[in-house]
Amino acid sequence: MQKLTFYAISHPEKLERIGEYLVMRMVRDLSRQRPVQVKIAVEAMDQLLQACHSSPSLPQFSENHLRMVQRLLESNNAKMEQLATDSFVTFSNIEESSPSYHRQYDFFIDKFSQMCHANPQAAYGEDYRLARCAGLRGLRGVVWKSVTDDLHPNIWEQQHMDKIVPSILFNLQEPDESGKGFSSSHIPKFDNTFADSTQPHRGDDEATPKVLSDRCLRELMGKASFGSLRAVIEPVLKHMDLHKRWSPPPSFAIHVFRAIIYSIQSQNSYFVIQELINHLDSMCSADASTRIGIATVLSSIVSIAGTSIGPLLLSIFNSLLKHLRTSVDFERSGKCSDQPAEKMYQEALINAMGDFANALPDYQKVEMMMFTVGNIPNLDERKSKQGDEFLQHVLVKTLLKVATKYRTAYLATVFTDSFLDTLLLLALVRDPQVRLATQQIFHTLLDRHDNAANLVHLGYEIDVSDVQLTVEKCSRADQMFMRKHIGEITYMLSRAVAVADENDLNTHMDAILCTMSLLCIEVGFDESLVELFRLSLALQQLALDTKLNFSDAKRNCIHNLVAKYMNLSAQLIANPSLCQQVQHVVACRAQRGIPGLNLLLNVEDSPMNDDPLSSTTVNGSVLTDGPKTITENDVNLLFSLEDVAESLKASGKDASRLFVPFNLSMNGRNNDGSGDQWMNDDQNIDSTDGRESPDGYKTGGIDDISVDMSVDWTPPGSRKQSRRNTIFSIVNPPKLNASTVDDLKAYANATFDPIEEDRKEKELTGSILSEIRNTDFEERVNTNESLNERSDLSKSIARLLVRNGESTKVRDIGRPAKPKNVFEIELPSFAY
Repeated sequence: MQKLTFYAISHPEKLERIGEYLVMRMVRDLSRQRPVQVKIAVEAMDQLLQACHSSPSLPQFSENHLRMVQRLLESNNAKMEQLATDSFVTFSNIEESSPSYHRQYDFFIDKFSQMCHANPQAAYGEDYRLARCAGLRGLRGVVWKSVTDDLHPNIWEQQHMDKIVPSILFNLQEPDESGKGFSSSHIPKFDNTFADSTQPHRGDDEATPKVLSDRCLRELMGKASFGSLRAVIEPVLKHMDLHKRWSPPPSFAIHVFRAIIYSIQSQNSYFVIQELINHLDSMCSADASTRIGIATVLSSIVSIAGTSIGPLLLSIFNSLLKHLRTSVDFERSGKCSDQPAEKMYQEALINAMGDFANALPDYQKVEMMMFTVGNIPNLDERKSKQGDEFLQHVLVKTLLKVATKYRTAYLATVFTDSFLDTLLLLALVRDPQVRLATQQIFHTLLDRHDNAANLVHLGYEIDVSDVQLTVEKCSRADQMFMRKHIGEITYMLSRAVAVADENDLNTHMDAILCTMSLLCIEVGFDESLVELFRLSLALQQLALDTKLNFSDAKRNCIHNLVAKYMNLSAQLIANPSLCQQVQHVVACRAQRGIPGLNLLLNVEDSPMNDDPLSSTTVNGSVLTDGPKTITENDVNLLFSLEDVAESLKASGKDASRLFVPFNLSMNGRNNDGSGDQWMNDDQNIDSTDGRESPDGYKTGGIDDISVDMSVDWTPPGSRKQSRRNTIFSIVNPPKLNASTVDDLKAYANATFDPIEEDRKEKELTGSILSEIRNTDFEERVNTNESLNERSDLSKSIARLLVRNGESTKVRDIGRPAKPKNVFEIELPSFAY
C-alpha cells in the first residue's frame, strides 16, 4: 500500500486509472460475495484519497470513489452500507482545491434518508439502530461537503430539505428506553464543529440515533444562511403537524425549536418567531390543543430571540394580540365546544407575550404596554358591545403580565397621559376582576424597591419597621409628575373604594391600601402626602355617609383601610403626635367592640372567628344588639380633621389643602382645579356618532352650527391644567406687586388656590362673552385700535408732539433759529 501511495503521489496523472482499477476490482469482489477483498479495496481508496488530497487529478479520482460508494449502498447489505457510509464521511472531510461542476448528491440523499427510517421488520433486523446512525452520518457528510464547496449543488432546495429534515426529526423523536415518549434529559450539549466520524471507535455521545440526530439538526441549522432558513423551517412545521407533536405538553417541539434558535445566527432568530406566528395563522381553525402547543413553543423560545426582533417588534406583538382577540371572540360566540381548552390557549398567548416583553429593553416594554392599552375596547359602558368586558379582562391580564417584566425608573416615563388615563378608567369599570388587576398593575409599576410583597396584605402594625420597607427620597421628576396627576389618582382611589365588590371586599380593599401605601413610600413628598391624608379623611366621610347604600361590613372595611394607612404614613414621616392620635382611635375602637373594627385583635390567640367582619365574640358574650358600625356621633372613634392638620403643621407641612372639600359625588364634575374634577360621570354624548358635546349640545354637521353657538359655550373641564382661555388671558396678565426680594420670595412660595383662580377665570370669560354679545362690532374695533395706539411708543410720541406743538412755538419766540439740516441747505448755482 505504501508503494501504491508513493506511486500515486509521484505520478498524479496515473491516479484516475488507479481509481478505475480499484472500483472494477471492488465491483467484481462484491458481486462474488468476497467482503474481505471489498473492504481492502475501500480502505485503499480511502488512503489514496487522503494522501492525494492536493493532487490535480483528485476530481477524477473522487468520481471513481463516489461510484464505489454508490455500488456499496446499492448492495442492500447492512455491513456494506456501513462501510460505504464511513468511506463517504471520509470523502466529505476532504477539501478539494478544484471544483466539480457536474457532481450530484441526489442518490446519496435518497439512500441516507432511507437508512434513517430503518426498522426491525426490514432487512436490517436488530441492527436497525446502526443503520439509522449510518444514515444520519451520511446526511451530515452530504451537508458538510455541499456547504464547504460553493460551486457544488445546492442542497438547500426544498426537494432536498423535505428528505433531510424529516429524517433527522424522525430519529430525534425516538422514545426513551422506558417507551414513555420524548425526553431531552439524556441529550448532551454539543458545539457546532463537525467531528470526524471515520474512526471505528466513535464516542459514546453518538452511540444512539437520538443523540446523533440532535447534533445533525444543530449543525444543519448552524450552516443555514438567512435565505435558506425558510426551506428548513417549513419541513419542521410540516413534521410537527403530521406527527401531532403540538399536543400538550409539546416537549419535543420545544426542544427542536430551542435547538434551532440556539444554532442559527442570532440576528436571524426573529425569522423563526415570524414563521411560527404565520403557522399559527394558518392553524387558526385547528383544534385548541394544537394552537396551545404552538403558543407554548412561542412562549418558550420568544425570550431567546427577543433581543434580535428589532423592526418586527410591533408586528409580532400585534399578531399575538390579534390571535388573543380572535380566541376571545370565538369563545364568546357560542361555537366553541371546549371552553377550558380555549382559556388555556389564551393563557398560553398571554404567557408568550409576557416572556416576549421580558427579553426586550425597558423602552420597548413601555411600547408594548402602550400598544396593549391601545387594543383595549371602548371603556364607555354605553358604547360597549357584547364580549368587550371579557376582552377587557383578557387584555388587562396581558398588560399585567407585561408590566411585571418592567422595572420603573421614573414615573413620567411609563405613566404617559394616554396610558395613565386608560388605567384610571380601567380601575372603575364594571368588572371587579378588571378593577383588581388594574390595581395590581399600579402596584407593579409603582413599586421600585420590592415593597409590594410586604404591603399586599398590610395589617395594623405597632412598629412599621417590622414590615422591612425600603424608603428613599422622591426625585424631583417624580415630584413634578405627582403634582400634575395626584388629583386624578386620589379621585380614582376614592371611586374604587366606593364601587368595591361586596363579594370580595377584603381583596379589593387590600389592593387599594397597597396602592396608597406605595404612593406614600415611593413619592412621599409633602404635597402628595397631604393629598393622601386628604383622601383618607374623605374616605372616612364616605363610610359615614348614610345616603350611600353600603353594608355595615363595607363601611367597617373602609374605616379599617383609613386606620391602617394613617398608622403606616404617620410612622413613615415620624410624626409622634399623629402616631399618638392613630393609636388612640384604634384603641377606642377596640374597646367599643364593634364587629370588624378591632385592629388590635390577635386572630390566633382570640376566640373570635377568622373573619374579622363576622359577628364577634368579646369576653365570651356575643354582641347582637350593639352598634354595627361607626356613626358621626362617635367622635372618639374617628380621625379629626383639625387634629391631623395640627400634627402636619407641627412637622412643617402645609396642611391648608386638607380643608379643601374632596368631591366624592357619584356623578357630576367639580371644576375647582384641585384634581377632583376628574370623574367617570355621565356626559352628554351624541347618539349618532358617539362624540362628546359640552353642555348638552348635539353635534351635527358643520352647516347646522350657527356662529352664536360656537361662542355660546365654553369647552368642558379638562383633567389637565385648563388652557381654554389662553387667547383671552393675555389681555389682562396677572399683576405682580413685588418691589423687594422678600416680596418676590413670598409670591413664589404662595399657595396656589385653584378655587380662586377658577373663579377669576370664569369671571373673565363671562365679561368677554358679555362684551361680544352686547357691544357693536364697530365700537369694539375702535376700542381695540385705541388700545393698540396707546401701546405703540412711536404713535404715543407723535401724539404728544402734536399736542405740544403750539406751546413749543410760543416758547421759542426770540431765540435764534436752529441750524438747518444738511439736506435743506441750498448750494450755489455754479455747483450745478
